[in-house]
Amino acid sequence: MEKEKCKKCGSTDIVMVEYDGMHPDHYDGVSEIMCRKCGARFGRWSGKELAKGETEKRYGQQKFNK
Repeated sequence: MEKEKCKKCGSTDIVMVEYDGMHPDHYDGVSEIMCRKCGARFGRWSGKELAKGETEKRYGQQKFNK
């Protein structure tokens, strides 16, 4: 089985991140993938690169303001 790679730099030095149980977007499992080489972070469901301070919403849902 091939190792998962960073979408940005191709490194296989990645970690799967599970948010703390008190985090508003907590999910019982992996919520984001973080590259330890380049620091890029990607949402598990959305697949998009997360900006500094941004977190992956549970199930990739977006919250809209009315």
